[in-house]
Amino acid sequence: MPQFLDWFVDREKQYQGFLKMIARETPKQIMLVEAPAGMGKTWLIQRLRHECRARQIPVALFDFRDRRPWDYLTLVRQARDQLGPGHFNAMTAVINAATSVEVRVTAGEAAGGAGSGGVEMHLATEGGAITDSEIQVGDVAGGHIIKDNFFVVRADSETVRRSIEVRITDAFFTCLAQLAADQVVAFLFDSYEEITQEADRWIQAQFLARIRDGLLPNLVTVLAGRENLPDLSSGWEHCVARTGLAPFDLEHVTEYLREKRKLTELSPEEIALLVQASGGTPGLLGTLADNLAVESESDDGDWL
Repeated sequence: MPQFLDWFVDREKQYQGFLKMIARETPKQIMLVEAPAGMGKTWLIQRLRHECRARQIPVALFDFRDRRPWDYLTLVRQARDQLGPGHFNAMTAVINAATSVEVRVTAGEAAGGAGSGGVEMHLATEGGAITDSEIQVGDVAGGHIIKDNFFVVRADSETVRRSIEVRITDAFFTCLAQLAADQVVAFLFDSYEEITQEADRWIQAQFLARIRDGLLPNLVTVLAGRENLPDLSSGWEHCVARTGLAPFDLEHVTEYLREKRKLTELSPEEIALLVQASGGTPGLLGTLADNLAVESESDDGDWL
């Protein structure tokens, strides 16, 4: 069992709120979690992902601390790869079309030449513009998966680049809507303060806006960060829940140290001092607990 689950304490309000979201017992579909560093945002996000997986809910996690060049194309590719590439064949075909000079793909060819093609695309480019593109989704359930060529979009003008983004975005949300037609799908965004402007623009204008407008009723999402969370105020009240993360109190610190970290030898006075020293901040408290655990396991004997 992973440590984040072994050591998880408190955050019951956020956890129970998320359970209501994935059970569709509330109209809220977007949870914004804003808290300073070390308050346990990543713990919470990991706990929510574990809950989704335990309930067999498709879930995609995006951690913006990994410093990759996040943009709309990276986002949709990451979502596809985590939710299941077979659900996004049509989008992958559009991506391959937009990032290749000339492509002809059938599902049979993508599967090694066997079977009749269930997806067919014809593409011609003029100065980077797609002049003809026809996508027909067929035997996805039969196991055919179109492989992404992982090229980048190259366009001769901003107009062409924008046109390609619209095509890929539309294909992504068409596939996502099909996946979420009869089941809940979850998106979890961690360390939002590290997001790029390009990715933030797409998430707000495309992803979150579709939730607000009721186009993805089975999609739930959590965005956690120290700052710079989207300003979803007027017009978003029906679907947005906002929350922070308070420091642990004495009861939760005692539970964490004694029951989760197994530091049972600590006296109430020592625990109170640790609460004071850490300010109830989970990150600092975890560091102190790590140090205490090392000290308790150390061997003072002569090892030379």
